[in-house]
Amino acid sequence: MTRILGVDFSGAQDAGRKIWVAEARRNDGPLTINDCRPAIDLPGSSAKPDIAIAALARHVVAERDTIVGCDFPFSLPVELVQAKDWRSFALDFTRRFVDPLSFHDLCHQATGGIEVKRRTDREDRTPFNSFNLRLYRQTWWGIGHLLAPLVAADSATIWPQMNKRAGWPTIVEVCAACSLIRLDCYPSYKGRTLAHRKARQRILDLLIAHGFLAPPKRSLRRRLLDNQGGDALDAVIGAIAVNRSDFNAKRDRVDRLEGRVYFDLG
Repeated sequence: MTRILGVDFSGAQDAGRKIWVAEARRNDGPLTINDCRPAIDLPGSSAKPDIAIAALARHVVAERDTIVGCDFPFSLPVELVQAKDWRSFALDFTRRFVDPLSFHDLCHQATGGIEVKRRTDREDRTPFNSFNLRLYRQTWWGIGHLLAPLVAADSATIWPQMNKRAGWPTIVEVCAACSLIRLDCYPSYKGRTLAHRKARQRILDLLIAHGFLAPPKRSLRRRLLDNQGGDALDAVIGAIAVNRSDFNAKRDRVDRLEGRVYFDLG
């Protein structure tokens, strides 16, 4: 059975508290979540982004037969990649963009201030582009400090940018917002009010009613509903997207450079 991880990612200063990881085993029926916890709870982790993301990387490769869905952009629009292939782009990423702010500014300078979207962003209705003000830190930390080190160490493959290898961890891009939009259920659920909690409950109950998710144990259900940022719930949605997605579709040059978001729960 294939191990599934759904990761709601963050590039915040306390990323270890905001990155959440849901874990399950792939199957054809409703997905049973075995664990859902913040990255700070992983062995050797911390609230600091560099330490937390390194701990997440170790967790990803702990089992070879693993598929991971991470909720952050894996690439840039074709015209900004500026490399012969995605692997070269990723390995050169932190040299080219030395910190999150320079990444944000250089991308905006290159596009004349226009927030250009990838093809998958346009087709699949992601809320923001890769270097949007609300997302650029996630993109920088995700590509530069999670994906690139794993690729450099030959420890995982990134799909559809790279060729898959049997028995090696595969990492794909997911988007909880896209999944909820496709379900026609995208309420305001990130917040600390009772209304926000009820919105999280509505989403969770819908995932169960559609047969996407097995009813979680009481303690896990409470954790998913009580997590005010919605990060735990987003990690579960990412795991469901991985469980229900087909990773055998043909790829073209754009997919190999820009990547593709996997989000459809249908």
